[in-house]
Amino acid sequence: MRTRLLHALVVCLPALSLAACGSTEPIGGPGSDGDPVSPPASFSTRPFVSAHRGGAAYAPENTLMAFRNAARLGVDDFEADMLVTADGVPVLMHDDTVDRTTDCSGAVADLTYADLLACDAAHWWTPGQATTSPTEGRDYPLRGVGVAIPTAEALFALAAEYRGVYAPTVTIEIKIIPRDALGLQAATALVPLIQDSGIAERIIVQSFNPAAIDSVKRLDRSIRTLFLTPSAALAGLSYATLLGHEFVAPNIGSPDLTAGFVATAHAAGKQVVPWTADREADLQTLIDIGVDGIITNYPGCLMALQGRLQTTRLAPAEAGDLALTACRE
Repeated sequence: MRTRLLHALVVCLPALSLAACGSTEPIGGPGSDGDPVSPPASFSTRPFVSAHRGGAAYAPENTLMAFRNAARLGVDDFEADMLVTADGVPVLMHDDTVDRTTDCSGAVADLTYADLLACDAAHWWTPGQATTSPTEGRDYPLRGVGVAIPTAEALFALAAEYRGVYAPTVTIEIKIIPRDALGLQAATALVPLIQDSGIAERIIVQSFNPAAIDSVKRLDRSIRTLFLTPSAALAGLSYATLLGHEFVAPNIGSPDLTAGFVATAHAAGKQVVPWTADREADLQTLIDIGVDGIITNYPGCLMALQGRLQTTRLAPAEAGDLALTACRE
């Protein structure tokens, strides 16, 4: 049964695929806008807030600037994407090329980490845009300020700076790429970094590729894993249960994502963390059906619904005086 299920999921991997360093004041101190910023109450609030790519609507996606900004807001989880460079360095990047988000071009797998350091990771970022789009004629306030493509190791080190009452988790995604169809290269490169991070218990590895998270579990059973799916079909939940993955993450647009599905997942001992909800109405619906966490480009929107947003400044200070809305309109 396991072999048949694995084969069925691997066969449909193309359908599952989604293509899907400034500083700020630390948590606990006052925001530059004068509002007090305090941490969440030991992550007791559900659903937990997962900042998609660091909260891509508020700061350049998958950058340390974005994750520092997310920590300033007090999010519970840093969500990031990972690819491996030509010289074997796991870096934070969603697309298999750097074209969409930077002033460089080319596939990450063909470039060395030194090549990537020459790229401006904020070149195409526009405030309030959920997904960065390389279109001229918009406002790009962070061009040229030195926002770099970071390594996965640097993200883990940043998260490790926050300990005690505020200790955010990190959810890092192994992307599906043809050159590493089973995710073996990525898993082999990533797992030692997690083991050496000092916060392995706070790191979750996710993927649309079941073989990738299976590889992570084979390398280190203690690392928590999350299975991303385009729907809330019970096949994905069954697979996660069979292979021991702790989380399932269906698309919010799935008609199968219901309170009944969430209850079934909970009965199987799994947490449900849908992606990617940015509008207030969608977030409220997910809250109402009892999900455990929500991945969002607008983390301030969910935090406001929970009564936890304690600052009016949503973007990093380096972006200037921006009037951003907490939720996608």
